[in-house]
Amino acid sequence: MPDFSLVKIRTSPNWYVQWFEGGRSHRVSTRTRSDDEAQAFLAAFRLAGADEPLDDLTVTQLLDWYWDAHGKTVMRPDNISLAIRYLKPFFGSTSALGLTLEMQEAYRDHRRGLKAGDESIRRDLSVLSAALKRAVKRKKLAHCPPILSMTPAPPRERWLTRGEVARLLWRMRGKRQAHVRLFTRLALYTGARTGAILDLTWDRVNFETGLIDFRVPGRPQTKKRRTVAPMTRKVRRMLLHAKKHSRSRYVVSWAGEKIDRVAKACITHAEAAGIKDFSPHILRHTFASWAVQRRVPIFTVGKALGQTVASTTERYAKLAPDDVLEAMERAQRK
Repeated sequence: MPDFSLVKIRTSPNWYVQWFEGGRSHRVSTRTRSDDEAQAFLAAFRLAGADEPLDDLTVTQLLDWYWDAHGKTVMRPDNISLAIRYLKPFFGSTSALGLTLEMQEAYRDHRRGLKAGDESIRRDLSVLSAALKRAVKRKKLAHCPPILSMTPAPPRERWLTRGEVARLLWRMRGKRQAHVRLFTRLALYTGARTGAILDLTWDRVNFETGLIDFRVPGRPQTKKRRTVAPMTRKVRRMLLHAKKHSRSRYVVSWAGEKIDRVAKACITHAEAAGIKDFSPHILRHTFASWAVQRRVPIFTVGKALGQTVASTTERYAKLAPDDVLEAMERAQRK
């Protein structure tokens, strides 16, 4: 395989990939002046042209290739991008084939030392695993090194009380927090996932039919299905007010720009309100828990969440024991 390198030329501010083949020099523009983006392009370009597995592939090159070839095209690329941001500085020029469990345990301890939670560390390692497996499948690596497995955390049983919600929304009052408050209320009143709310654009909010379409046109559905939700009167009033003051095509925005992550802001307000063990996903869990406790049928709750009946029943049926009691009593009647 030719020896590829990044070079600059006088007539362009962008980086170019250069190599020599058949006694001639060849160049391809990366179409970027960013050093990091150029390195990612180089890694993807080098691996794309590989006819056989590479023995000298580094973890940084692997992650750059994975991002350019796959990561930036997924439904939520920001999660992959964030994981790569932490993985690359730690592993650097480590050989991808030379990755050991001890190295990954050292990474886990390093991230814990920076106060990262196990869910974040598990995300990082899953991205590393996905990149390695994809490289093996595409015949860029001869084999996949062992991957550190972290036991998944059990599903959170936490949901908010009415009083906690009142305190949380009170902390979010004011114009500067309007976008966080809007996100919180949408998550709480529709049960939609965080990504679906942040991706929602005004053209999919239909005030005539009273429907909110959380599905992104042209984007295939995944296991985390997105739904079409009807507006309640409260949600309609909330959205009409937000639409009147919006400067963006996105429903939840800041200074006219799309918001990619809202967790940190929500957690900060929750801590200020004295709410412990909070994450934005708890708002979705609260929606479902309140509905089941109000005797909304499990099938209806699952439909609103975009879940299967089985998964909804497994998690929320215990919140409606009266339904089980009714079934037992009916079964015993003559």
